Amino acid sequence: MRGLKICLWIAGIGCLASVVGLVLPLSAWEGITKAFGIDSLPNAPEFMYAARLLSATFAVVGVFLIILALDPLRYGVMVPFAGVSAICLAVVCGVAGAVAAIPTWWYLGDALGCLVLGVLILLFWQWAKPAVPTVS
Repeated sequence: MRGLKICLWIAGIGCLASVVGLVLPLSAWEGITKAFGIDSLPNAPEFMYAARLLSATFAVVGVFLIILALDPLRYGVMVPFAGVSAICLAVVCGVAGAVAAIPTWWYLGDALGCLVLGVLILLFWQWAKPAVPTVS
């Protein structure tokens, strides 16, 4: 149970860290992306809307994962759903990054992190979930 809670906390805090994107001005986003070799970001209001929406979505998912971490057995099927969702996100990160032909190191951390946490959440859930009584 402890391993499951730790994985859920790590995933939750990682997602919750995206709240920083809600408050950063475009100039700060530009500075961060330059470190990744991106020359400039679109200066369109739609881009900032989408970026902030994505940050907010990940922050909400982070809160959801932290709630699960507090008492995983209480939330039943939502815990393995979180694991499967993380694995699906890993696949999307890997495929989208490869198709976009961006440098591997840009997306590999996201893809591997999601994959490892998703698999660990599923494994720890299998070990922690209460046994289902069988009818004889």
